[in-house]
Amino acid sequence: MSTFLIVVLGVLGFLALVIGFLGWLFFHQGGCCVKKTAAKISRKCAV
Repeated sequence: MSTFLIVVLGVLGFLALVIGFLGWLFFHQGGCCVKKTAAKISRKCAV
């Protein structure tokens, strides 16, 4: 029973890490896109 719990918790921990990394990557890229878009808009307004 304890081996089963160790395996299940290990898999859940791994999945949590993957989901967390994907979430961080999504928001990190989103932040970059927002900055690029804001820079383009400000440049158009300046011109």
